[in-house]
Amino acid sequence: MTHMSKPKNGSSQTTEKRPERERSAPPSARNGEPAAAALADYDPWARASQVALVGLFVMALLCCAYVARSVIVPVVLAWVIATIVLPIIKWMQERGVPRVVAAIAVTFALALLIAFLLVLLSTPISLWLGRASEVGVLLQQKLQSMSQPLAVLEEIRKALNAIGSGVGSGQPALKVEQQAETMVTTIFAIVTPAVSQFVLCIGALVFYLVYQQRLRSAVVTFLGDREARLSALRTLSDIDEQMTAYFGTFTIVNVCLGLVTVALTWLVGLPNPLLWGVLAGVLNYVPYLGPATVIGTLGVVGLLTFPTLGEALVAPLVFLAIVAVEGQFLTPALMGRRLELNPFAVFLAIAFSTWLWGPVGAFVAVPLLMALTVALGHAFAEEKPELPE
Repeated sequence: MTHMSKPKNGSSQTTEKRPERERSAPPSARNGEPAAAALADYDPWARASQVALVGLFVMALLCCAYVARSVIVPVVLAWVIATIVLPIIKWMQERGVPRVVAAIAVTFALALLIAFLLVLLSTPISLWLGRASEVGVLLQQKLQSMSQPLAVLEEIRKALNAIGSGVGSGQPALKVEQQAETMVTTIFAIVTPAVSQFVLCIGALVFYLVYQQRLRSAVVTFLGDREARLSALRTLSDIDEQMTAYFGTFTIVNVCLGLVTVALTWLVGLPNPLLWGVLAGVLNYVPYLGPATVIGTLGVVGLLTFPTLGEALVAPLVFLAIVAVEGQFLTPALMGRRLELNPFAVFLAIAFSTWLWGPVGAFVAVPLLMALTVALGHAFAEEKPELPE
């Protein structure tokens, strides 16, 4: 016996024998609504307007991020540092130390360490910056293969100086007078934003470490239902865990790399080995660009220090081998497969963040990409259906 379903609109057609064309029609057409309304639901221009609206929102967001970079960059940097020191805060809490005291103590110790390194390295940094004018002359003397291009540039420079000095003409020579207050103004223009951003970063770090749970709870309250709030909490927790595991391990690796660089430059005979060790440990947070900068710096310092090209290339070549072993074997072995990032996406993130926020943007590019990857993984996670045998 065939079971007949009772029609809702008086029709005698069965559910099993419903025409294929009717079943594939839009819902509004099946319910008897006008065909124009059904077509309006699938209007391509409406979809294009939605995409354009989202694009305008993203462009406005990027514009705001660029304009407010002096505020956003210190806050983002404080969040990255907080993910590194969070295990220390939790460890101190487990020992009975209040969270506020632990956060202030860790932040104060970190600021004291940064100030100590700056004071310790201020003399060699000033020395090498003062020798910047010698770099071109010494490189021209030691790299004979570059003598012809540099000679052409020298001739161009002499010609421009002759034009500017009025040689061969009756016009008086151009004279530029520099005001005495220009240097002071320049120093204040550079130091004042740096100090203000450093203070903002320290303050944001303290408040985030103290009120992390409250901030997380305040964010999820803007969501509607309970399931969305739980999903947001899981996403935020996963981001913190991934960031802490990745950058905590990476910080230990970078400290070891800095110590190895100090030993390498000391054994080779380069001056100020502590400076190059700190530079290698800090810049290694920036993939690709950081190690390349250290290799170039060691090469230039070697050329300024040693008389021959072979001796000058020892330090950068050995450092290149060390970085290759660290990046291909040591770091992957310690981190495992917690979170794999696409190398091309990392490169684009560094390039875009550097263009948007300057050199500090290169340091926060990988953390932002990692957070975005984890968030998208949770947002588009779907339960895979079981395939039939």
